[in-house]
Amino acid sequence: MTASPQDGPIVIIGAGMAGLGAATTLRRAGFDVTVLERHNYVGGLARSIAYGDHIFDVGPHYFFLDVSDDVNALIRSCMGPGEWRPIDFKISALIGRHDVAWPPSLSAAFKMPLRGILQYVKLSLQRRVPESFVTSEYLQGAYGSAMYRIFLDPYLRKKCPVSDGANALHRDWYAQTTRTIHNVPDVKRDKMLQFEPALVEQYLDRYPEVRAAAERRRQEAAETGESDEPERAGPIKHAFNVVRGLTKLAAKKDYKKVLYPPGGVGVIVERVADDYVAQGGKLELRAANVQLNVEGKRVRSVTWDGGSIEAPAQVIWTGSVHRLCSMLEIPREELPFMTIMLCMMKLDRPLPDGDALYTYVADPEIPFNRIYYPNRSVEGLCPPGKDSLCVEISPTDFKDEADPERLWDKIASGLEKLGVCRREHVTEHMFMFVPDSYPVYPLDYREKLDRIWEQLDTFPNLRSIGRSGQFWYNNMAKSMRAGVEVAQDLLGEYRP
Repeated sequence: MTASPQDGPIVIIGAGMAGLGAATTLRRAGFDVTVLERHNYVGGLARSIAYGDHIFDVGPHYFFLDVSDDVNALIRSCMGPGEWRPIDFKISALIGRHDVAWPPSLSAAFKMPLRGILQYVKLSLQRRVPESFVTSEYLQGAYGSAMYRIFLDPYLRKKCPVSDGANALHRDWYAQTTRTIHNVPDVKRDKMLQFEPALVEQYLDRYPEVRAAAERRRQEAAETGESDEPERAGPIKHAFNVVRGLTKLAAKKDYKKVLYPPGGVGVIVERVADDYVAQGGKLELRAANVQLNVEGKRVRSVTWDGGSIEAPAQVIWTGSVHRLCSMLEIPREELPFMTIMLCMMKLDRPLPDGDALYTYVADPEIPFNRIYYPNRSVEGLCPPGKDSLCVEISPTDFKDEADPERLWDKIASGLEKLGVCRREHVTEHMFMFVPDSYPVYPLDYREKLDRIWEQLDTFPNLRSIGRSGQFWYNNMAKSMRAGVEVAQDLLGEYRP
């Protein structure tokens, strides 16, 4: 459906990455846009907070710059001088007592069992996608049984206790497979999905223009006698590829670039919101109790405490898909979200230098699954001569979480055990719950989502996008891309 400014107002629920990406794009095209946000701040999960004179992100968030040129251009146009600051995305994993760059390079052979790294190198060079949809089997096929046993299995049992670890997780969760704005697996962007013929057909059925273009290429190749199939590598080329692959693993210099401005990652969405408002867009903060009022299969009005909009041309929802289903009387599916807990710490001295922006921790005796080093991203997030740490915890029975001092003692002991810092160097600490941080994919999540979208697609003036609105474990850039592409779809400019 192509919309025009004369069709009526557009209402967007949620001022996170997805909502503001759509709002800014549509407002720049001249649409009457209102964004409703239940909090008194923008950003959703993608925000930064002040803890005294220290700044922390709500979790270790980074904005990947390899996701969309359109999104990068939008953000760059909103940023101030010096705020466009790409950095290398380097992370690590604690395997045993060793801090290993993740994914592992050949140097890891000196820090972990040789069998584990050799299995991983062999599987990496084969470039085969394991067929199983069960995360435990998929990871063993991708990394090897040794790497799975010593790190991946214990890590995922800590990271996703709601799913009982990798045995009950769909592999799409770990792989963070890509979807389109119509909630179709995006086989064009995600090469792993191209190994599933049924998903390829689903994509081509949804986007017949892509099917037609592919057919034209095949016909042209047949007429010229050329093949559109990749050539098989001969023995010399194969040997070259093996050497190049090993060199790449050893050098490990192909880091992705991420955006991290001074002031924290929350600055990104704040600048987009500022631009949207400067363009004349309406932003309603503290818009509580949003309701969609439906007649037949059309949203006839949107109401909230203190306001209403009648006859919206389009409603773009970025909140919980479960709440949306409840309002529309669509049967809810068992699709769990997971809450995390953060412990933010002020330190009285700088930490030792390091490259990793955060570190995965699999040790089951340590309560946190990830350590985040804020000041490795950018200077100025804490006073000179000081430092900060943040750890992420996936609550289980909440007994420790209900007793902060008991939990803090376990965190401090864990940091000392790992040699990160001594507890006496932590001058203050603060706990924060972050509700519904991660969607967690059960093994039958695809079928459940298909049933939901079969119903949602019957509402012509309603879209649901983003991490919460699509039940999609993605990153910030992909959420904003979904917002921008929904806007492009309404403008008739979307190209799958």
